[in-house]
Amino acid sequence: MGLSPRQLEAIAYYESHYDIIVDYPLIADHPARLADHGDGSQRRCRFCNRTSPMVSFANDAHAIPEFLGNRSIISMNECDACNTFLADQYEDHLAKWFGPLRTVSQIQGKNGVPTYQDKKKEHGGRIRIEMGDQGLHFSIVDAELMGQLAGGEPIAFSLPVDTPSQPYVPIRAAMALVKAACSVCPHDVLKQCTVAVDWLMGRVHAHVSMFPVLHAFTPGPNPYVTGKIMLLRRKTDEPIPYLWCIIATANFRFQFFVPFCENDGWLKNGGESTFQTRHFPVPFDDDWPYGKTEFSVFDWSGIEPVVKRPHVTLNVDRAELVKGLDNRDSV
Repeated sequence: MGLSPRQLEAIAYYESHYDIIVDYPLIADHPARLADHGDGSQRRCRFCNRTSPMVSFANDAHAIPEFLGNRSIISMNECDACNTFLADQYEDHLAKWFGPLRTVSQIQGKNGVPTYQDKKKEHGGRIRIEMGDQGLHFSIVDAELMGQLAGGEPIAFSLPVDTPSQPYVPIRAAMALVKAACSVCPHDVLKQCTVAVDWLMGRVHAHVSMFPVLHAFTPGPNPYVTGKIMLLRRKTDEPIPYLWCIIATANFRFQFFVPFCENDGWLKNGGESTFQTRHFPVPFDDDWPYGKTEFSVFDWSGIEPVVKRPHVTLNVDRAELVKGLDNRDSV
């Protein structure tokens, strides 16, 4: 089948309207250490604008959060205090958005793939998902599912219990994405991110009436095996976002524009947009053996905590009846 007309149209659109100015893998043989300075004496934090000895730079600041699988992109332009602040205020909310999906997609965080445990009292702790020596391991207490798996044949099934995320605030999850874009932005373009940085640090208070996050989910075992972050800069005078950022990891890809850019004066009301959003083309055609990529658009402008309840469908190669989850029969 090859590329769909939608994919071909997206390729033509972005080639004619944007230049790729950043393209880094999240996992590489050698780390990319992003620095605005020529030597250590000139080192300055992009977020608080302070230098040593006013602030310290003792820790590796990951330009993209480690929980997204980033092993290789380190910012030399982020002090320890801002690194802690930005992680607590924003990145924690993005991590909570994933819920069990970080585990199911086997995204390696700082301490490996996180374990997911259903702790709801009404469920009685019916599910535990964790990384084992032989791959991802599910312990599930569910009579109907046990019956389906009794034959020992590989099957596809959906998780039989509700697996909600922890409460997260959408705009704060969006701000975690914006922080990553500001971290990798080349120094000669950084002026465009000045207001976005001030927004992140609370020096500018702005109400964002809509924050579109274009999301693409590609099924299969870790399609974005090394991950990726890209920054696209507009090369025309059309009223479209000046800077788009794309972050891909495991099965997920997020695409969003950097708000408040100086060259986006046509955008009004704190970022309310009137342009048509277009997904950047994914590197998987319609012949991808695990199924087509699903495209959607989230509005992450909300300021109240919400809970995400993902629908998870899995293919299982082997199942067995074991004692577990408080000594109950599980599969």
